Amino acid sequence: MHLLVADLPGSLRCAFTTRFRTGDDGRLCDFDLSRTPDDPPSPSSPDRSALGEALAALDGAAGDGPRLVSPQQVHGVRVVGTAEYVRAGDSSGCDGLTVASPLDDGLAALLLFADCVPIVLIGEVDAAVVHAGWRGLVGGVAQQGARAMTGPPAAAVIGPSIGPCCFAVGDEVAEAFAGRYGAEVVLPGPRVDLWTAAVRAVGEVGVSPARVTNPRLCTMCNNDLFYSYRAEGPSAGRHGAVLWAAGPVAPTR
Repeated sequence: MHLLVADLPGSLRCAFTTRFRTGDDGRLCDFDLSRTPDDPPSPSSPDRSALGEALAALDGAAGDGPRLVSPQQVHGVRVVGTAEYVRAGDSSGCDGLTVASPLDDGLAALLLFADCVPIVLIGEVDAAVVHAGWRGLVGGVAQQGARAMTGPPAAAVIGPSIGPCCFAVGDEVAEAFAGRYGAEVVLPGPRVDLWTAAVRAVGEVGVSPARVTNPRLCTMCNNDLFYSYRAEGPSAGRHGAVLWAAGPVAPTR
């Protein structure tokens, strides 16, 4: 499994997938976490099963790994607890999940991306992962992720996403970002710097720029490693951001 693993404190774990995994024959094969609107909240597929096993291996365990909880994303600002989402049998959309131990032990929040910005907020006792498209960033999904946590976040990680080099927009979107996060996030073109906007968003909830980690991996520039809707269109697959707390595996339903 080809994963980018973030270094988080305590029992919290976070990883970002790529578009490849190594097959049983040792060759690279496509790794696509896409779901359709008709899929249940935690669909099973060979790629998702392989992801669960890879997460277990990161924890030094064998078996299926944590249960993946993958909500229907709607480019909104709703953020809920992972176990709460499962208990409610929630079929409504949301764009963020929180994870805390021991409440969410055995569960892994899985959000899907193909240019939008994964933002992971890390606090002393819990964390949140949010799907920040341009509408979500302007609407405050990162800030809502912080509000849904038990305590305030102290750090953040920005995952692979479309960079300021490639995110060309119309005047209406550029004006929305300039009005919300300042003229500096709008570049000639116009293009929008979603990464700087994300840093400013988490800054509003107390995370200083020095505490934000961003590998600056543009999904469009690195379309050989990540899926990009801008580069591939509607046929683009999805890579994922996974957040979980190491602990006992929840029973399968």
